[in-house]
Amino acid sequence: MKKVVKSRLVATHKDKVLVLKKVDKPLRYTLPGGVKKKKETEEETLIREVGEEIKLKLSLGQFQFYLSHLKKGKEGAVVKNYYLVHLEAKPIKVKEKHKFAATYWMPWKEALPFMDKSDRMAVRSYFKSFKRKTKKHKNNGNQVSSRLAM
Repeated sequence: MKKVVKSRLVATHKDKVLVLKKVDKPLRYTLPGGVKKKKETEEETLIREVGEEIKLKLSLGQFQFYLSHLKKGKEGAVVKNYYLVHLEAKPIKVKEKHKFAATYWMPWKEALPFMDKSDRMAVRSYFKSFKRKTKKHKNNGNQVSSRLAM
């Protein structure tokens, strides 16, 4: 069984995610990243692929592993490793103009319908867990349970 390993970047700024608009029709967005070469680590793949696709130079330690997604099919398995980085929402130019029309910092909910299933899952999972952490953190110490307040 053939196995393909891909590294993908989930770059965020507040409630926005960095997406690449694909050149072809219909409208499709993807996350930066690509396929691992034989002697590369997944992190090296991410740094190389992001640097080839867009004008964003990443370095080890700047991003962190988030999750892996395995998709099995007749042809083999595809493993996508997702990494997180928090950046300023500055314009980023495309290098591979034959593949990508532009980069956008989009509200994550607006980007989801135009992403593939695994990218959509990774982005949604991050922002949903981030919201839960934020709500939990805001409630700690700020509110007194109605039972305790009596």
